[in-house]
Amino acid sequence: MAAQQLTPAKSRSSDGCWTCRLRRKKCDEIRPVCMACSALEIDCLYSDVKPEWMDGAEKQKEKADWLKLEVKRLAGARRERRHMQSLEMGMDGLEVANATDNMTVAVAPVSSQVASSSGPSVSNGTPQDSGSESWTVDQSMPSAASSTPPSSFGPAAAPTPPTLIGMQVPLHRVGLDDQDLSFMMVYLDFTFPFLFPFYRPHVLDGGRGWLLVIMMRNKALFHIALTLSAYLLSEIMKNGADTHGDCLRHNWDSLQEQQQLAMRELQADMHELNQKGVQGYLAASGQVMGSVMQLLSFEVAIANTGNWQMHLDAASVLFEQVMEHHGNNEAGNMCWHRVLLQLGHGFVPGSAGEKQRPWNPDQASLRFFTASLIFADTLSATALGRAPRLLKYHDHLLNVLDHCCEDHSTHPSVPHLKMDDFFGVPNWVLQAIAAASSLQAWKKQEKAANSLSITQLVSRAASIEHMLKTHIADLDAKLDAADAAFPTTMNTLHLFGQATSPLAWFPAQQPPLPLPASFSDSRLPGADHHLTARIWAQAAITYLLVVVSGWQPSNPEIRESVALTADLLLRRLPAPAGLRSVVWPFAVTGCLAAPGEEQGFRDLVAALGPLQIFGTVREALGLMEQVWAHRECIGALPDSWDLSVGLNGLGHPSLLI
Repeated sequence: MAAQQLTPAKSRSSDGCWTCRLRRKKCDEIRPVCMACSALEIDCLYSDVKPEWMDGAEKQKEKADWLKLEVKRLAGARRERRHMQSLEMGMDGLEVANATDNMTVAVAPVSSQVASSSGPSVSNGTPQDSGSESWTVDQSMPSAASSTPPSSFGPAAAPTPPTLIGMQVPLHRVGLDDQDLSFMMVYLDFTFPFLFPFYRPHVLDGGRGWLLVIMMRNKALFHIALTLSAYLLSEIMKNGADTHGDCLRHNWDSLQEQQQLAMRELQADMHELNQKGVQGYLAASGQVMGSVMQLLSFEVAIANTGNWQMHLDAASVLFEQVMEHHGNNEAGNMCWHRVLLQLGHGFVPGSAGEKQRPWNPDQASLRFFTASLIFADTLSATALGRAPRLLKYHDHLLNVLDHCCEDHSTHPSVPHLKMDDFFGVPNWVLQAIAAASSLQAWKKQEKAANSLSITQLVSRAASIEHMLKTHIADLDAKLDAADAAFPTTMNTLHLFGQATSPLAWFPAQQPPLPLPASFSDSRLPGADHHLTARIWAQAAITYLLVVVSGWQPSNPEIRESVALTADLLLRRLPAPAGLRSVVWPFAVTGCLAAPGEEQGFRDLVAALGPLQIFGTVREALGLMEQVWAHRECIGALPDSWDLSVGLNGLGHPSLLI
């Protein structure tokens, strides 16, 4: 208030900032930035000398037109930040502290009301990087005072108390009303398939029924899901125009309410898990990890500001503790199969004699969120310039094993997690990206120590490239066979202009259930599956080439790889639906694209219409625009630039999942 009284507004003045004069707006003359420019987040210019663009002619008109576009461009980001405030009040600054012996879980209160509802904070640990409390995970045994059993699973274990994080809780606990049910169906029918277009599990694996069960059990995950649905529905209804005002306000109110409820429930779950202990409660730990990963999806889908890092770190700590306490066999070797056995009360689908029994909800949930965690961790490494944190689990979870720990009855030719079943990305592509990001981190470390061996760098890269090209040759053969059987459909971008309804690319109904006699795969068509894998594989080649050669867009090998991926994206990818599943390859390719290819990338994003605001596609285009705008500067300092720098182009690391 005092600052505003020092420089009162005037009805007519020639001392206002040049920006307000250009916009023909009243300026309050607060310096150094007036309130109008501050609110719109645009440059505020005070000067005794008239700017050269204030010429009363063509330059002034061009500057005014540019400023209008800038205000419009920033409006979406401002709106997203306003609706993220309630989330950030509870999660901003949440950190994961790695201790070796005894770690505790604590979540900073969302508000005094939330804090009182969930009990006092458990940890008073010192934060690592900010003034918030530390979010860490209990590695210790449950305390004797809790009088809880050491394990809730296995034949000798006592039953899980019904109060533990929604486990075995009656459905009325969620308290559904008509609006909740509507948003829940929007999530199941549209939001979840939009975020995970390739995840269509076989009917004999249980389909997606586990998702409904877990949502009904887990209040935090339930409210985060409803928040995503409220946001998606708002964007669909708006369709780029300021219409349906009452409905939009109602949906935004619902979004904020669900945010608050989600944070309250997650805080309570984390508090309770801290009281019970990770070691004693596997299913509960898996549910909390799922809630945190769902919160990460929310953060990335609505406002990718870099806050996703604290969620990813928290989920990673939980997973590491699950594996430490529940994922080791008697010999001390890593055993994912053992984790699933405990969740399935001694049964895992695919074991001898039970080949067609589906995963139970706890098993299916942990598999899905573990795959999501591995996927996010690997792609985050490319933006953070380091090796994936969970790299030590890749061989066990993603490779084909001769046997699975002590149980030799599992199928010997299938890895524990097939990432293409979840994201359309084969395991070998994800492992190549992980290896390339690890190589990038090693290269930086060796350069900093002035001990980089180019021979070793090239040798390590060559083995990754050989593996990729071997698999790519197989993919190309499958795509050629598909093209021969069915003529290739070129990109249908022209059918999906800005005037198209955002519902146009959502399927009117889910694919029909396969005939009982065949039980064939009900995921995306094989040709689309192979094309998506091919795009990811070629982008991985591009990424590897940049790791070895540095930022050289004109390098013949890089140029060839970028052109090939761009052709797959712009000419063969089904648009706009297909773009959602290839955002990271889209960004890697676009950042290295030639000037003549820029508009094609913009058109792909524009085809999504208002849905480009939901998810990471718009974030990817923003990164490209930053790189394109600074080509000359980057070219002058190529040694200081790589893709991790490019993926931080918007002021924060971007997680393009």
